[in-house]
Amino acid sequence: MHEPLVTDFATTDPEQACALIAEAYRDNRLRVRGTVENYRFEHNRCDVGDVQIDLLHNTLTTEIVIQPLGRLVLLRVLGGEVQVEDSFGDRRLATGDVFVASHPGSGYRTGMHGTRLQITSIDLSLFTGIDPAQDDAAIERLRYEPVSLEKAQRWRRTVEYMTGLFSEPGVENGPLVLGAAGRLMAAMALNTFTAGTGDDRPCDRLDAVPETVRRGIAFLESNPDLDLGVADIARACRVSVRALQLAFRRHLDTTPMAYLRRVRLDRARAELRDAEPGGGTTVTGVAAKWGFLGGSRFSAQYRAAFGESPSDTLRKR
Repeated sequence: MHEPLVTDFATTDPEQACALIAEAYRDNRLRVRGTVENYRFEHNRCDVGDVQIDLLHNTLTTEIVIQPLGRLVLLRVLGGEVQVEDSFGDRRLATGDVFVASHPGSGYRTGMHGTRLQITSIDLSLFTGIDPAQDDAAIERLRYEPVSLEKAQRWRRTVEYMTGLFSEPGVENGPLVLGAAGRLMAAMALNTFTAGTGDDRPCDRLDAVPETVRRGIAFLESNPDLDLGVADIARACRVSVRALQLAFRRHLDTTPMAYLRRVRLDRARAELRDAEPGGGTTVTGVAAKWGFLGGSRFSAQYRAAFGESPSDTLRKR
């Protein structure tokens, strides 16, 4: 593990994208379909050595062959569609799916269709010693279908915590912090993506939550900063507006836009709580950033959700 190295890359040239992928993922074959003039590829990486967390955005249909990486690669689909073909079969994934890309010792072919992906890769050395009785078998117990909604949300929070830990500029992280962070990621990966005694129970499977609701939640939690209407959410879930609204009402007793408002309230609260004293953060500014244009209405909704006013949260810093 080493100090975080953050890199950003964007291009409209497929050849440049191919070169980056070849370096980042040991790939030497990339093919783009569609109008190249509209092509855009974006890649952000937070690299701490044994753990790498990437955000990848690809606007066109792109096929990539990934050579064996010798690392555990975990994917979270933030938008668009992904097709993965490997020795375990042909899987088609969409917004909200969180899954293991492939066995660490195997290569795979992936097709991305206007896709935004979060990619977390973990060196296999970090899995040694987590459970001595299972060290040799842990990777062989991986499950390759998308995990349950609850596990997907917990994995999202884990990755967000990790990226937040290393995003503060000028903050040095000693070897003890880096080592503990790496072990945490490995332990959470095993807990999330391997089969265990309780994982085979029917109540832990995805069909406990309708696919429309699961995809809707994942899309909203991944994109609360976008200007979204109910039609945009329905389009991401590949259903009609009416079907989306009925699914949210029936299974969550709320509407898609009300759920989005709560996600934005959570983000606003996190920003107020993390604000540096004297840093210039204001309740009005945070409210506007997250789409709440009326100060009194924002305060009322905030107090109803958290039991205190936004100014109280800010003053606690």
